[in-house]
Amino acid sequence: MNILVEGWRNINHSYALVNQWQIFELIKSSNIYFQDIPFPNENWNSQRNDSGLREKVKNTINKIPPPSDDIDYDITYRISGPFNFDTKFNSKVVFVFATSEYKNDLIKSDYINGEPIQLSKEENFFIHTPSNWSKKSFLAAGCREDQVIVVPHGVDVETFNLISESEKKNIRDKYKIKSEDYILTNIGAMTQNKGVEDLIAAYGILKKKNKNLKLILKDQSNLYDRGANNPIKNMHESKFNQKYKIFNDQMYKDMIIISENLNFKEIRNIYSITDCYVSPYKAEGFNLTPLEAAACGTQIVVTDGGPTDDYFDDCMGFKIESKEEKVNDNIYLKPKTNSLIEILDSIINKTDNKKNQRSKLVHKNFSWGNIVKKLKKEFENKLSK
Repeated sequence: MNILVEGWRNINHSYALVNQWQIFELIKSSNIYFQDIPFPNENWNSQRNDSGLREKVKNTINKIPPPSDDIDYDITYRISGPFNFDTKFNSKVVFVFATSEYKNDLIKSDYINGEPIQLSKEENFFIHTPSNWSKKSFLAAGCREDQVIVVPHGVDVETFNLISESEKKNIRDKYKIKSEDYILTNIGAMTQNKGVEDLIAAYGILKKKNKNLKLILKDQSNLYDRGANNPIKNMHESKFNQKYKIFNDQMYKDMIIISENLNFKEIRNIYSITDCYVSPYKAEGFNLTPLEAAACGTQIVVTDGGPTDDYFDDCMGFKIESKEEKVNDNIYLKPKTNSLIEILDSIINKTDNKKNQRSKLVHKNFSWGNIVKKLKKEFENKLSK
């Protein structure tokens, strides 16, 4: 199978990372050609925002040849933003990777070169999206049911796995974390949809009676020019803090903020010393970090009703009660802060006996190798129509 990939690579943006892992698996059984699509931000580059991938993966991806006019392509696979809905393509079938964080019609700025409603007439044009939550937006925008293919993201199982207690101790020592400390963690862009303010609120309330509680926030300020200080400032100025007065010197002292780029092994280390990975998100297209954390054996707490429902299993942890709300035509989830506090209160300082079970479950069902087999099967099915 000849596949022309038109997309992003070499940086730590989620689309570029997904693209690179998919390519690394596809190249084992297909002929891959790569056309780089320009980044929308001049600060997005490999010097400032390195992908963090293993050198073997980087080298494989960077050696992929460019497209050539004398090749007959079976698949064009586009993975960049805005989504390119151009119905002209030099292959038998085109797949466009696209996600929607909100359950609504697509926003105009999300796509270029066409309208979603017009795509429904195109027999060889397909959308690849990673969750059923995200799929609903493309159906609302006018795409056909059979036109929107759901294949989830995967996990690098060579990296995200269980590590020894001695390794964990060394990592904790690096971050000056004591063995009796209980660690909550969130890794991501620190944008409003991530729900980090809700996590800070819960941490502040529970910190009052759990002196050993610590919070790790790993932001992506190099990529998004928004760091962990943003949600911290917002919560500090909030009515919630005015009412409960959660901020004090010790609370600040026990928050660990990580802003520098980390490679995948270093991120694995953060997951591994975490007692509970907390993601009270409001809107996501998939939300990969809790799945990676679970692959490391870490208990997770995520919002109920969103894309994480596709992969969540009871052995992974708990789901935060939520309800859907609509603001400016955007339908998003509102996790209940009281539900989050109650969940965390019930597990802090408790023994977690399901580390092996959840890690095995993720490795079995969500390795990139298995996920890309599903994606390639979708390619083959559409080619055979």
